[in-house]
Amino acid sequence: MELLKPIRIGRIEIKNRLAKSATHESMAGPDGEVTDEVVAFYRRLAAGGVGLIITGNFFHHWAGHNWPLQLGLHSDEMIEGCRRLTEAVHREGGVIFAQVNDCGREASEAYSRGIHPRGPSAVPHTLFFHVPHAMTRDEIRDTIASFAAACGRAQKAGFDGVQIHGAHGYLVNQFLSPLTNRRKDEYGGALENRWRLVQELYRAAREEVGADYPVIIKINASDEFPLPIGIRPRESVRTAQMLAELGLDAIEVSCGCYEAGMTLIRGPLPLTLALRTVRELATLPAPLRFVIGLTDPIATRLFPFRENYNIHYARAIKKLVNKPVMCIGGIRDPEKMERFISDGSADMLSLARPLICEPNFPKRISEGDLSPSKCVNCNICLMHIQVKGLRCYHGKMPAPEKFW
Repeated sequence: MELLKPIRIGRIEIKNRLAKSATHESMAGPDGEVTDEVVAFYRRLAAGGVGLIITGNFFHHWAGHNWPLQLGLHSDEMIEGCRRLTEAVHREGGVIFAQVNDCGREASEAYSRGIHPRGPSAVPHTLFFHVPHAMTRDEIRDTIASFAAACGRAQKAGFDGVQIHGAHGYLVNQFLSPLTNRRKDEYGGALENRWRLVQELYRAAREEVGADYPVIIKINASDEFPLPIGIRPRESVRTAQMLAELGLDAIEVSCGCYEAGMTLIRGPLPLTLALRTVRELATLPAPLRFVIGLTDPIATRLFPFRENYNIHYARAIKKLVNKPVMCIGGIRDPEKMERFISDGSADMLSLARPLICEPNFPKRISEGDLSPSKCVNCNICLMHIQVKGLRCYHGKMPAPEKFW
């Protein structure tokens, strides 16, 4: 099978064309430390046979932090714990990249140690009910330096590469998007200015890790707003071309952001279930809880699950770039996976929920079992990662009242 053939990303050989895409684990220690739970989670994935593991998003500085129990690369003190993680994956024959992220205006003072959210422009956030402050040039330079330092720590900890998170409405996505970037200086306006931040991030990271260390990126092909706003496919193709020409070693293609609805996930969104069953989510602002409760019956049907919902975006980008293109989004059927690799739609296929449900999915494909993933796309795993360690809940969920 073409799906099981090796591929190179930079200097690293990946044993097959399957990747575990980044998903927040909610398993770190209070300061972002690697825990035994994190090590066990990624060891299972490596043992399951996936070619490349991309971790959940590491924060590089508390200002860009917005997830409870989020892994951190913000300090040299994190290196030793991260090395324990990479060594465990390597013992199972796995390859692991660290995803580094800054949440920007998606951050919350509840998790950023009181630092007010910041972004390219002071555009109100329609879900979090706050207005970020527009970053100064000094703040941009400090962010770039901090981000690059985190990439250097990942290298020292034994990660095989790093991924810049440039999708899903986070800081890099915010600078790329004309909806959230309304700056009048060299970081705003035309696409050639809006992509300046990611260009400078990459160059700083490259200087930190050296010429032959893999540095890849995840981008949105579309923000998926129902109106023609935000990042749109035509610009994203051009962005991908520029990133490949700049030297990024691979491009992972995704879509969607939280303000556009949960279009990055698809399928049922049992938000009221999450509110009923996890008491800690009651800390959400009262207006947001009201909106969730009011719209939940609509939200659970608004974005029905369908397979391979980003493959057409990946195919369009693949035609125009000379670097490996990875595709994430509803990939479930091994026979279709084989076709996408064989016809050149993508070079690698990324999975998240299927590998949360079934870590040994790649191994059973390699053994000849081509039945689809056992994941039923219920999304309960994602509704609970604010407060519970990432795991599959299919067939394991008690009735909601049991949580009270």
